[in-house]
Amino acid sequence: NRMIAFACVGLALGLAPAPHPHGARSAPAPPDLGRRQLGHAGIALASSLALGSRQIQPALGDDEMRTSANIAGYTALTGEPGSSVGAGAMSGKSRPRTGVCLLEPVAVVSGGGKSITVQSLIALDGGFAATTRFDSPFPLATGMYYDVEVRNREGDGAFIEVERVPTGQTIASLPSAWFLQTVFSAQGRFGAYGTPSSMKVLSSTMEGTKRFLNVRFSALTPGGSEQERCAIIVALVPPGSEDAIMLVAGSTALRWKKADAEMNSRAIVDSFQLDGTRAVKIPRRVKSDYRFAEGKLFE
Repeated sequence: NRMIAFACVGLALGLAPAPHPHGARSAPAPPDLGRRQLGHAGIALASSLALGSRQIQPALGDDEMRTSANIAGYTALTGEPGSSVGAGAMSGKSRPRTGVCLLEPVAVVSGGGKSITVQSLIALDGGFAATTRFDSPFPLATGMYYDVEVRNREGDGAFIEVERVPTGQTIASLPSAWFLQTVFSAQGRFGAYGTPSSMKVLSSTMEGTKRFLNVRFSALTPGGSEQERCAIIVALVPPGSEDAIMLVAGSTALRWKKADAEMNSRAIVDSFQLDGTRAVKIPRRVKSDYRFAEGKLFE
């Protein structure tokens, strides 16, 4: 109400309270302020109260992934410069769902010249853990937005995704559409600004125990326009496991031929290896991730 509003304005301006009616020591007279000054003070107070209220965030549930509503800005969410973001681009978007449950920090175990080797220990369904590795000319991406991913400033990169294989299927018998639905879902790595479209499998081959798919698709940019991209997916199912582990490497269609992006992506997927599996009593879920236990999953 009006009296509370004027009291708040008085507090914001440092006005002294009225003297006590029973002879208490009188306070200095308040300054003589005009209506315009009072108006400005009220606006300033209202703004400060509004900003203060925005900093209070709701508590996260036990299995809830942090969204951009819980952090201060796009750069903190993605590690990328905020200048590339259009209006409302990251409004309430969740971390991409890759299905990766890390049992220990991703490690750069070796590197010589211009490449690194990335190693990760991942929980799988059915009571297994798998150790994977691949080589990359790009640095390891760090921060809460990433699981196992490498990338450069131009948008070239690669990431690991895990998904349970439908009952009765093998890595060779899985339809190509399954890989498209898994990798290019609205909750996936390419769905930050909307569901990818125009997905097309250009080729699908088996090389030993690995499945390779060359794909082309369109992803929405922060500004809302479509960007044509190319990618190579390599997938394998560890012996005894129920899950497919996929490594997806790609770039924009413009860079695919002109900037060695295709050559780099092929080198990354060709280097993808399963170093081994072991039995564990750890389910593949958010609470099993070491970052959850250490309070880092939401940083």
